Amino acid sequence: MLLLDAVKILVVAAAAVKATKRQPSSTVCTSDLCQLIAREIVSSMDETIDPCVDFFAYSCNRWNSTHGLVHNVLIPKISKQIQEMLASGNYTNPTEKKATGIYNQCINQTNERPFDDGNLLRTIEDLLGGWSLLKDPRNVSAFHLEEALVRLHQNGISTFSGLSVQTNEFSIEENILHFMMPGRLFKRWELDTLVNPNNKRLAPFAFAELLYKWAPVVQRLLKAANASFLWSTVKNRFEQALLLDFMLAKGPTGPVYYRERLTFGDLSRPPFRSQFLSSFLHLFNAMLKASSINYQATTATQLAVPDQFEYLLNLDQTMAQLEGDGDAGLTTLADWLWWTAVNHYHLIYRVTDICVGLVKAAMPLTVSGMFFKTYIPKKAVQKAKVLASEIANAVRDAVLLKTPWMDQTTKEAAMDRLNDTLLNVGFPEELVENWTLLDNYYTRIQVEMSFFDTLRTIGQSNSWINLQRLSRTNARNDPFFPADRTLVTLETYTQNRYIVIPAAVVQTPMFYASDMDILDYARMGFLIGHEFTHIIDIEVKELGNDGKPLKWWTDTTQNNYNARNYTLVDFYNSISTKNVSVDGRQTLIENTADNGGFQAAFLAFRNFMRRTGYRITLPGLETMDEKQLFWLTGAQAWCIRPPGLVDETHSPFRFRVMGPYINSPDFGASYNCPLGSPMSPGIKAC
Repeated sequence: MLLLDAVKILVVAAAAVKATKRQPSSTVCTSDLCQLIAREIVSSMDETIDPCVDFFAYSCNRWNSTHGLVHNVLIPKISKQIQEMLASGNYTNPTEKKATGIYNQCINQTNERPFDDGNLLRTIEDLLGGWSLLKDPRNVSAFHLEEALVRLHQNGISTFSGLSVQTNEFSIEENILHFMMPGRLFKRWELDTLVNPNNKRLAPFAFAELLYKWAPVVQRLLKAANASFLWSTVKNRFEQALLLDFMLAKGPTGPVYYRERLTFGDLSRPPFRSQFLSSFLHLFNAMLKASSINYQATTATQLAVPDQFEYLLNLDQTMAQLEGDGDAGLTTLADWLWWTAVNHYHLIYRVTDICVGLVKAAMPLTVSGMFFKTYIPKKAVQKAKVLASEIANAVRDAVLLKTPWMDQTTKEAAMDRLNDTLLNVGFPEELVENWTLLDNYYTRIQVEMSFFDTLRTIGQSNSWINLQRLSRTNARNDPFFPADRTLVTLETYTQNRYIVIPAAVVQTPMFYASDMDILDYARMGFLIGHEFTHIIDIEVKELGNDGKPLKWWTDTTQNNYNARNYTLVDFYNSISTKNVSVDGRQTLIENTADNGGFQAAFLAFRNFMRRTGYRITLPGLETMDEKQLFWLTGAQAWCIRPPGLVDETHSPFRFRVMGPYINSPDFGASYNCPLGSPMSPGIKAC
């Protein structure tokens, strides 16, 4: 047994030595950039680890951050770039000047001035007719709920529902209104721990804590209003508003019947019984009119309630109860809306960091366009487009040559989908060439003398941008969607077959657009290949006009795929370690895309080498050839300490490397890993 173990060690060691022999024709790149990249690569490597035993440890053991390359390097870089860009006064067209104006006004407001209590009271006077606490409760019937809700929505303040207009999955050329649960005054888990379930009252210690948090705000606003009030009355009214917030956050009583689509007419029929939902159509049309939207909803207009039907039932029950309480219920509603408005505006003043987020939320396309023009060279965009085209060709080759479980009919359908896929790199050309489109799009936003007045124009703009989509016909590559191109994730819209490579990732350390093509293929190439794999992945549901999943795979391919799935799920479950585990079933869709992504990226890189004669290596890494550097730099994009779970649908970073690499014969061949070694077990899961 000992002799056998010794032989195994010698075999693996010999393979490791063999793996370090590079092709003699490779040129050592000695530019400043290459030397910097080489130092970064070497600083994370642990050469005491055999690459054929644990390639993630070999690549990443000396990585010293709890965040990966994207979160440790790219996101802070983007944040700094945007801050410097918005603080600059070097922009001249109207929409850019608005963005920089809002940012600088926000910075000045949060850094130099106290919370603007007077303007807040004036704003709420306009929206709600004043502070409900200061009004005679005997005149509460003068409070008009629908008018208040219309004005709040027109100014971008969500109340009982987050009304978001989104693409209709059943017909992607159209849009549909989504009824969504909005944010609450306090988080649901927070309120669940604060309310006594027996008497539905806030626990004394919990209420005291919340009151302590908000008391200074109330006292300042009372002073600004030149008013005084019995503190016991303030406490009681505040508690009633918080309890309403809790009631809206909890689930309904009685059975729940899940439905994804309703009509406005359905809201006036059982199981709904509140006057509020019965008249919701009238309320919504009033909101449309207030925002100058040329659209009229009818009783037949559809309303999407995905995963929100439970909230809709709960809202109906709560409103029916308040309606039954008469003036007392109306008083509680008025108080709750007042707190909702105060909370909305108060959030803006909490931290200076929110200023970048405020501008991005208000004018995402403008910020993205400014970022694109300022930081992303045309050369990088053109090179990224070429890379994307090569990756797409590699995915097509993989479909034809490396998917024996697909029959010919399904392969032809997959090729049609790939050929029909649209791609946008960086930022829409239509908007780059015509900034007047953005000037008109954000024409409702104005930088006013008062920051509060500026915020109101932003809210009005957001409301209009959302609702105007109801009357629009969607283009597959709509230049106004998605709006934010400063994100670090590529987006695939399988229903539209549309892939977006945002401007923010078309820069180092994910994309170099220099002679270091190895990194571009290994990092950006993988991400693009990952997204193209989603286009042909049957697990990513695409719906037909009847709302049912499209069936473009044959039964034979589906059966073969199901059998392969079991293997892939078991494989990922089997490579879990003592400290880091992976759920192969839960991460199946993304694991499939990871395997396809690295496979496509390597095929494209190998084709590039054959076509161009590309031969290059790095100082200090002269013993490695180009293929070995490809796998190494690709792995190091996912280094993280500890290599734990990031989200529920993607594998931990360790397995986003180990899974595809173990499954790749090309990886084993590049490092000459002996058959049967941990990184080349000889049994491929896909």
